[in-house]
Amino acid sequence: MWRAWNLAKYDLEDHGAKPGVPAGRGFVVDPADGRIPYKPEALARRAKNYEGTKTLDPVKSSDPFAKCYLPGIPRMTYLGWPFQILQTPEDVTFVYEWAHKKRVVPIDSKVPLPPKDEGGAWMGNARGRYDGNALVVTVTNFNPYTWFDMAGNYHSDALQVVERYTPMNADTLQYEATITDPKVFTRPWTIRMTLQRQKDIGLLDYECTAMLDDLGIDHTWPRDFDEEK
Repeated sequence: MWRAWNLAKYDLEDHGAKPGVPAGRGFVVDPADGRIPYKPEALARRAKNYEGTKTLDPVKSSDPFAKCYLPGIPRMTYLGWPFQILQTPEDVTFVYEWAHKKRVVPIDSKVPLPPKDEGGAWMGNARGRYDGNALVVTVTNFNPYTWFDMAGNYHSDALQVVERYTPMNADTLQYEATITDPKVFTRPWTIRMTLQRQKDIGLLDYECTAMLDDLGIDHTWPRDFDEEK
């Protein structure tokens, strides 16, 4: 069982304390200044995203995660809930406590990635390989609706994420994710953090509930986000 014990879920960049958000250091290691390399025209969208989170009503929040949509990759890794990594020669399966989600990553698969669905996938489509003792996972075919954190950092449907899980010792993994999206960023950028093994615990039932069904909102597809584009 593994878990990220950090504040990355609030903001991947260095940030001061705000209402409901503790101060924290950033996790962007490339570029060296620790800032996400947005295109100038993309910064306004990030600011709008963050302003839309200033509500206690999850249905009114601009953060898709607040409405219980899947958080995407890499955000699922550092939400704060534990997850398992199960390995076989053919694939690696990640089993997350959050919403009972799992993803299966084929290893050295000769099967091509499926064609991009209309709108893409919440968690993308992944293929894995080993580089020495590190697991490298390339994820593509995302939809444009997930964010990287609660600060409104976002991407488009052109997102590609290359994850790297490297054992540092028996109880620690180094996690890196290199993010490429030419529609939003001027260059690829990389985050880095550690994941700690959690001993003598199991995955608990966790249901994310924003009461969307009771409100009659179709939560199979985020039409409200389409309208914001």
